[in-house]
Amino acid sequence: MFFLKDLPSTAMIAGVTTEVPEVSPPRVLHVLEQLRAASVLMRRIDAFLRGHGLSQTQFLAMMMIVREPERDSLSAAEIAARLDVSKPVLSKALGSLTDAKLIARAKVQPTDQRQKGLSLTAKGARVFASLLPDYFALLQGADM
Repeated sequence: MFFLKDLPSTAMIAGVTTEVPEVSPPRVLHVLEQLRAASVLMRRIDAFLRGHGLSQTQFLAMMMIVREPERDSLSAAEIAARLDVSKPVLSKALGSLTDAKLIARAKVQPTDQRQKGLSLTAKGARVFASLLPDYFALLQGADM
């Protein structure tokens, strides 16, 4: 998260970067403003999802499964490859989703009983679909 509420002025940035001519103080300030806006948005998304009993990792794992309509399930490794989270964090999120009966194990290959995938349950599909409009509205209203 980005925690600066009061950003430095372009004059302050210019004053400390006089020895670095390639630094553009207005550009640096613009990036700082974007970081602050992104952080505010992330906090709003966190609060929204927490209000529905989900973390961002859980929600995004569900999104990875849903966004592949030609497939019924994804393996945990496939979900991990699509998300920028550690394996322990993802494992905990997937376990919580399973415990909440929002996802369930499914066979990926009928010929290979060892390979398992994860799919949304009917409950998981309903929960996910009910959150998407407000989630996208949050993104739409972001000041970026």
